[in-house]
Amino acid sequence: MSSHAVSIEDLPPKGEKVDVTKMSKALSILPLVGAGGLLLSAIIFFTPGAKSYAYSWLFAFYFFFTIACGGFFWTMLHHASNSGWGVAIRRVMEHLASMLPILFVIALPIVILPQAREALYEWMVQLRETKAAHPDIPIKDALMKEHHALLAHKHAYLNLPFFFIRFLFYALILGGGALLFKWLSTRQDQVGGVKITFLTRRISCGMILFFAISVTFMAFDYLMGLNYIWFSTMWGVYLFAGSAVSGMAVIILTISGLRNLGYLREVVSKEHYHIMGKLLKAFVIFWAYISFSQFFLYWYANITEETQFFIMRNTGPWYPLSLFIVFGHFVLPFLFLLRQRAKKDLKQINAAACWILFVHLLDIYWIVIPERGPSLTGGEQMTLGALAFLGDIIAYVTVGAIILYFYLRTIGKHSIYPCRDPRLVESVNLLN
Repeated sequence: MSSHAVSIEDLPPKGEKVDVTKMSKALSILPLVGAGGLLLSAIIFFTPGAKSYAYSWLFAFYFFFTIACGGFFWTMLHHASNSGWGVAIRRVMEHLASMLPILFVIALPIVILPQAREALYEWMVQLRETKAAHPDIPIKDALMKEHHALLAHKHAYLNLPFFFIRFLFYALILGGGALLFKWLSTRQDQVGGVKITFLTRRISCGMILFFAISVTFMAFDYLMGLNYIWFSTMWGVYLFAGSAVSGMAVIILTISGLRNLGYLREVVSKEHYHIMGKLLKAFVIFWAYISFSQFFLYWYANITEETQFFIMRNTGPWYPLSLFIVFGHFVLPFLFLLRQRAKKDLKQINAAACWILFVHLLDIYWIVIPERGPSLTGGEQMTLGALAFLGDIIAYVTVGAIILYFYLRTIGKHSIYPCRDPRLVESVNLLN
């Protein structure tokens, strides 16, 4: 890493563009894996195994979705806070966020296929069956007659037309917003100046509110909605915390990978890693604070509708995983990242980033999959067999191959850092 002051003359005038041929092996294998997985998934979605596989697909989609949301959050925070230090790594954040439109396409099977969405969301089945049984009376009255009082109370939100409208809203705000910020950033590479810097700052300050609403209500719709009787006002913040920490982990690993290929050597220093490590630690703590607050308050109140989420996950085979997530998602990374050396040493911070991604994967799995057994077997089984687990692996590998392919491809389309941002020199010569 560079140890001397770097001027603008020391940097390539058009930035550094990644030669994707250096990643040709991955770029040739990933589309084959993704296409094969998509074909197999399409077949499964039209077989009796579709109900179980819907949970697998939701798990895989939401894991990568949270990471991309993390990239979008860090991009907006960089602009809204007028960050100077983050300019050198901002393009990586933007590339990560630009995966959001692709992820909304990946989400379509669980949105548009009745056999998939009704396997996931019991309220859709109850609405359909109630309408069929009582076609001549208002739906709320029909739901009350069928003893679905809570669904009747929530019907203004839990109905199929509004469910589709919200999906389009999320896609526009998150997917469209991510593409807008990336377009403005790459446009600045061409025209330079401060005008785009000020514009993106203003847009970010307004967009953060819509980002928070979208991430929160997506968590309500697609994860909390797996059991519409359960509810938590902290749920959106819990998922946001996981998004932020996992997004930063991927940013760290991406930058390290690019440096190994010979890029960003004069642009990113140990000081950048130190700040990224501090942010990683901060959101590990924030995740623990939110998750403990949610658990403690619900467990203390001991209301059936609230505690059922944790009772299910503290029962049978899920209990060891629950304990592991407590220690793996907070205690171990917190103690590890307390040391300054762990945040400046590349091997150590990369190891921490890999570990955090692993436990975040388990966290999303722990949220989604325990609902599958009781829902599909009428409460008779806590888990399904090995074929269901195999479906989880197929979905994860398929979605992962698709996202990684497009992520690597987009990295090579523009300079890997904002080469004409007016604060670039400030960022390159960072001291903290």
